[in-house]
Amino acid sequence: MLTIKRPLFMCGENPGLRLFAPQSEQPVAVASYWHCTHSALGPGRALVLWLDVDAAPDLSVGNGGIFSDNMPLAHALVEQLTQYFAEFQGLPVTTLPYVPAICRHSFDGRRYQVTCQASQLQIALEWCDLLDQKYLHWPQFPAGAAAYDLTTVICPCQTGQIAINEQRVPGNVQTGAAQDGAPTSTAFLAFAESWVGPAIP
Repeated sequence: MLTIKRPLFMCGENPGLRLFAPQSEQPVAVASYWHCTHSALGPGRALVLWLDVDAAPDLSVGNGGIFSDNMPLAHALVEQLTQYFAEFQGLPVTTLPYVPAICRHSFDGRRYQVTCQASQLQIALEWCDLLDQKYLHWPQFPAGAAAYDLTTVICPCQTGQIAINEQRVPGNVQTGAAQDGAPTSTAFLAFAESWVGPAIP
């Protein structure tokens, strides 16, 4: 059956990455990269990056920032969606500075790479070795007082890393298995992602 839904908030890609201190459940970095091919605010890219200053005191970026070539879009993505993601719960994502940047990415089927250049700062992220591919449809995805209809293809990855000015952020990806035995990872790619809404119950 054909189903048509509007309004389309955004579509594109949205990989995520969490790094943890060795042998710990303490996150040292959390990143969400948005590549929007279409949105109500036009196309654009945005990297939302939080860092634990204590774990990476020499990287000169404080607690991170929101790096984008489309600031109105970046604000909308953070304020309406990203701050509600489970990975960012308890983190001060809405207080991170917004920084104009040129963001680019590439994918060869095995390695997904992102670079963001902002003034004298270069940030590089990498996801490697896809473990699985699964289609996800999440009606009524909760985002504060709103809800969205989310569809995406999630690909957990074996490894991931973040480097700032060629200095690697210390931390590891955590992998595991879901109840059905499917692989899970704190590094994942998200393709063909669409957010429709806010959805009406």
